[in-house]
Amino acid sequence: ILTFLFLVIQWNQIPIQIPTHYDIYGTMDNYGQKTSLIGLFIIEIVIYLLLKAIQWIVKLAINSSNTKKSFKQYISFIAELFILMSNFSFSMLIYHMATSSNISFWLTFGPLVLAILIFVLLSLNSKLVNAKSAFTPKLRAQKNA
Repeated sequence: ILTFLFLVIQWNQIPIQIPTHYDIYGTMDNYGQKTSLIGLFIIEIVIYLLLKAIQWIVKLAINSSNTKKSFKQYISFIAELFILMSNFSFSMLIYHMATSSNISFWLTFGPLVLAILIFVLLSLNSKLVNAKSAFTPKLRAQKNA
């Protein structure tokens, strides 16, 4: 919604020719028409809808199974985090293109990278906890024997 509002409010101030590609250092290296922002906005909406559909399918699968409430909350949190961060990244990309400014990798894609790191760390932590809880009863049984 914010991206749409930005485009509507700023459309007349956006130059006719805008950057459409950035190199690895965030410097503009290709240009195109400002109407390409509309296409990028449509891609943002499509990705958002796809992520929401995946989240809905995963929730249905988890709710139909016998899983712990904490795991359901974990999956829901991760899904919302990815949706939020991908929308933020697209919005920042559209902003940089519309204002013809050099792109900041960490400001634009940093939140998405952070969401991936959070997912990986939480996954590793849950695997360690599960491995420890599976191993602990065996140790107790060996000590009692």
